[in-house]
Amino acid sequence: MAQGLDVSTQTTTEVYLNSFLSVDHQEVSASKSFRAFLDKLEKKHLSITEQNDFTQYLFTKTHQYYLKKYEDHASFSALFNKGTYNCLTGTILYSLILNHFQIPHEVIETNYHIFILAETIQGKILIEATDPLHGFVDTLSDIEKRINTYKKNTLSATNSKFNYYQFNTDLFNSVSIKELHGLLFYNKAVDSYNHQNLQESVQYLFKAHALYSSSRIDEFSQIILLALQQSALESTIKIECIKTVLSIKNELLPVVASLRGN
Repeated sequence: MAQGLDVSTQTTTEVYLNSFLSVDHQEVSASKSFRAFLDKLEKKHLSITEQNDFTQYLFTKTHQYYLKKYEDHASFSALFNKGTYNCLTGTILYSLILNHFQIPHEVIETNYHIFILAETIQGKILIEATDPLHGFVDTLSDIEKRINTYKKNTLSATNSKFNYYQFNTDLFNSVSIKELHGLLFYNKAVDSYNHQNLQESVQYLFKAHALYSSSRIDEFSQIILLALQQSALESTIKIECIKTVLSIKNELLPVVASLRGN
């Protein structure tokens, strides 16, 4: 958890919130406003008897209150500072709220997307954080259609300024709170790479790997390794960065081997 956090005065949800915020190394005072938001939801919770209906209510209110503008490379802290979000940060926020209200759910990661499958008393719900109009899906046929679309792992490259990487493996994994932290660091590694800051990218990738041994980290390691070899970084820095990336790839060998075995 975040250093210096007095857990005795924080709810479990707020502890998780602050640990996610700590990834960005920014001073963001979000706990008080987030607690006030949860208090409002709790009051409404008392008057909504169906868990399914309440989940839809919190989906709508969370979008209205926090998820103002989609940006591909939004950080988690930006969600509270500016109201900008992406599929990962929006999904993390929804997972925190669902945890708070003890609504069972899984966070599912695919190659280019992440979403939530919740289980209410009334049945399954799919939550898509980036779709404010149709992101709450509670019929089985529609849920199956969405999941089948996600499983295709089709990349929609909307920004022509970037070259997009097509993954060689197909991901469809349930990810834990710890692994969501790893994905935040992974996104930072990719963002640093896109801004040609290779040393910083390696540092973030190392942190991501420590939290989540994923095939996506292995594939990105290969990309950044090639970039390092061709870079104009000072020799000692380049060597240390390459050593770090090679150590990550070596530790990921069992993960990659198991995926190939499947």
